[in-house]
Amino acid sequence: MAARPGLKKVVIPLEGVHCASCVARLETGLSALPGLVRVSVNLPSKTAFLSYNPALAGAEVITGRIEELGYKALAFSESALSAENTALQELEREKKMFFRRFLLALVLTALIMAGDALSFSQYTLMAVAGFAWWFAGKHFHQGFARALKANTADMNSLVSLSTSVTFFYGVLVTAFTLEGPHYHAQWQDVGMLITFINLGRWLEARSKSKAGEAVAGLFKIAPKFARRLRNGKEEMVTVGEILPGDALLLRPGEQAPVDGRVVSGASDMDESLLTGEAEPVQKEPGSRVYAGTINKTGALEFSAEGVGEETMLMKIVKAVEESQAEKSAVQHLVDRISAWFVPFVLLSASGAAGAWLYYGAGLSRSVSIFAAVLAVACPCAMGLAVPMAVAVGFDKAAGAGILIRNADVLERASGVDVVIFDKTGTITEGRMQLEGLYPERNGKDFLRLLASAEARSEHPFAEAVRQKAAEAGVAPEPLTAFEAVPGRGVRARTAEGEILAGSLNWFDELGIAVSSRAREELSASPASMLLVAFNGAFVGYAALADRLRPEAPEIIKKLQAMGIEPVLASGDRQKVVEHTAAAAGIKTFHAEVFPEEKRQLVMRYKALGKRTAMVGDGFNDAPALSEADIGMAMRSGTDVAAQASDVTLMHNDLGSVITAVRISKAIRRVIKQNLAWAFGYNVVLIPMAAGAFFPKWGLIIPPSAAGAAMALSSVSVVMNSLRLKRKI
Repeated sequence: MAARPGLKKVVIPLEGVHCASCVARLETGLSALPGLVRVSVNLPSKTAFLSYNPALAGAEVITGRIEELGYKALAFSESALSAENTALQELEREKKMFFRRFLLALVLTALIMAGDALSFSQYTLMAVAGFAWWFAGKHFHQGFARALKANTADMNSLVSLSTSVTFFYGVLVTAFTLEGPHYHAQWQDVGMLITFINLGRWLEARSKSKAGEAVAGLFKIAPKFARRLRNGKEEMVTVGEILPGDALLLRPGEQAPVDGRVVSGASDMDESLLTGEAEPVQKEPGSRVYAGTINKTGALEFSAEGVGEETMLMKIVKAVEESQAEKSAVQHLVDRISAWFVPFVLLSASGAAGAWLYYGAGLSRSVSIFAAVLAVACPCAMGLAVPMAVAVGFDKAAGAGILIRNADVLERASGVDVVIFDKTGTITEGRMQLEGLYPERNGKDFLRLLASAEARSEHPFAEAVRQKAAEAGVAPEPLTAFEAVPGRGVRARTAEGEILAGSLNWFDELGIAVSSRAREELSASPASMLLVAFNGAFVGYAALADRLRPEAPEIIKKLQAMGIEPVLASGDRQKVVEHTAAAAGIKTFHAEVFPEEKRQLVMRYKALGKRTAMVGDGFNDAPALSEADIGMAMRSGTDVAAQASDVTLMHNDLGSVITAVRISKAIRRVIKQNLAWAFGYNVVLIPMAAGAFFPKWGLIIPPSAAGAAMALSSVSVVMNSLRLKRKI
């Protein structure tokens, strides 16, 4: 999501965020600040994504509000790299802390359990349990204190209350020497509760660290230094010192430090970091290079263009992070339920303990019931059910070269009925070649006019024209004005006059007379045609050919086998589109459609109740990509197409369309499993811990087992989500 004019976007790694209640508290509290336009907190990464008006709210105000809510802002950064590094460091710190406190609790619990064998007195046991309660469970009590300060409750509140009530009840029994069948200290439950919950939190943190391995890997291998050329000398500088326009040298075996364009030299580049494709890509003067890709053979000199956060590498990371933070309708529903979950559990625990006490079960049993209900309830499992699956799934997709922009895409992608493909650069390779020039007058003048018209165009036709002109040694005229007319062609102006290059339909619209000979040749040929006019007079046409992508026929067959109808839509002539559709195995096609007509075509399929995806790569495809239920843009296309799409396919391979649908279906399936488990677990085990099944079946859960169940519940959700990392 692009920030609106005047707004800033910031990423804030957080300390102290553990469950859905924490997320709800932060989002509600921050949204109330003037100037905050968008707030989204991602639970797995413990990171807040904000869009704000700097005139109304600044860093101090926002971080101050976060502290008021009981949390700590570890950074306030517009840099994805800086924020990600901080978040990873915090996750590693928490992981180590949970493990140390788990080991401490385990040792102390073992001492309590061996108390009889070691002839420990009740006071010794109380002291050992006290060490376990405070030193091994300190983080839970601190979290409870922060929640109290903010007048809310969260998972830490449940753990702290359950262990504190159990511990202080034992202190009461021991200090006042209360005796009888209804009075006995439960030191073992204190130790086991803290041990099991710390173990679960450690396993959860350890598993979470695997959730974003593909994206985290981009940070770890991102280059740190570069060879800058200045005044004819080579100097080593940090990547942060590079500015757009700097001349850089890249030797064999080195990584490109920033994005840029080759000035001199030739080499092969390994771009698998960005695209996943193992085959090196040939680079020559004019070719683009991307930060993080590896130079395989020759030396390259290139000019820096995208630096810092503007590199393709950082844009991918930011896109994945922001897409993970976007919440689906299901997530919003779960968040609303989770916000009431902890108060409900506190009320249930108090009611169950009161009922057992009222019916004569004794204080010890009532305390045990209260602690068990609090300990067994697991808001973490519910809070993690959706975002954990999204985090792992989106990371898996990013590793496969598929950038999914928001979680709502998952719902739409899983039920696609129709996929509409653009032709040039999508079904075909988009590497057009000039097959012939057919001027009405001097051929060299014609090529010069054509090259001048296409000098600034991004259409695949333009690249073929520029290549042919360069081979022929024909230089384009300097332009004083340029306009791309979507679906029709281009209009350029030089000192000599106006040049038009485009389709026959456009020329007919403009009333430009095209010779009958040219019309006959155009209608008979399956090649794409580019007509040229100078100062309103037709001067000839160029024939261009494009190859069908080798994988296209197989991909079309797979889509049809999945029950998805493929459709081809193109602004090209009927003959050309018909020929391409037949070669790809597509039965339904639409030729000579303008961008708005492509959009209307999408709308027609949607009106028929078809869930429609659009796959394109050009400026012309942007309206249809925006209108479709799912817009998929090829990486080889324009920035406009990528911005209008829901999914960007980094591989220059149509197979990514099927992979994207399969990954979306897999993520949605895991989300359903996680939610079913999280809700089912709480619906069954909270009543069981409260003793609802005891009168009839004798089933009840002691606090120690409740703590183990709570730990395993959230770990189960995380582990189930991690299954998405396997091959889909």
